[in-house]
Amino acid sequence: MPPLLTWIGRHALLLTFLGSSLILASAFAYEAITGLQPCHLCWIQRWLFAGLALISLLAWCLPSQWLRRLLALPFVLVALSGIGVALRHLYIKLNPHSVSCGMDVETLLDFLPLREAIQEMLLGSADCAQVANFLGLPLPSWTLSGYLLLGGLGMYGLLARRSRRSASQLL
Repeated sequence: MPPLLTWIGRHALLLTFLGSSLILASAFAYEAITGLQPCHLCWIQRWLFAGLALISLLAWCLPSQWLRRLLALPFVLVALSGIGVALRHLYIKLNPHSVSCGMDVETLLDFLPLREAIQEMLLGSADCAQVANFLGLPLPSWTLSGYLLLGGLGMYGLLARRSRRSASQLL
């Protein structure tokens, strides 16, 4: 196996944590620079990237392989949820007539029970159809790519067998 792939394999969970953190930081920076307020689905996607980062960091810190494997199910559920939300967001972007106006996130969380607020957020609103573009592609397509790439990398890090060779043998 080429040295770069060996290095990536050993550090897949750390790379997943750093990638998720970078996406979160970029989202907040983009919001601050452009002044655009995130819609319901944007907030959910940010929470899911935070979940990927948290699970990846926790798994990276765990000493044993079987403990890391226990985190594979929550990790894959978060990654698949992110893919689903990003696809829903793209659907709303392409079919803006499919949603109606709704309350903003703060109002939903203040006045509705958490379960109902999350259900309303997942349905999306007219704000979700007004998604900005970055380099010619809607932001949900970028997040979808992030979930696919980081989800695959993280699953590889969680499920791959660790070599028992020493670091000096790998170099």
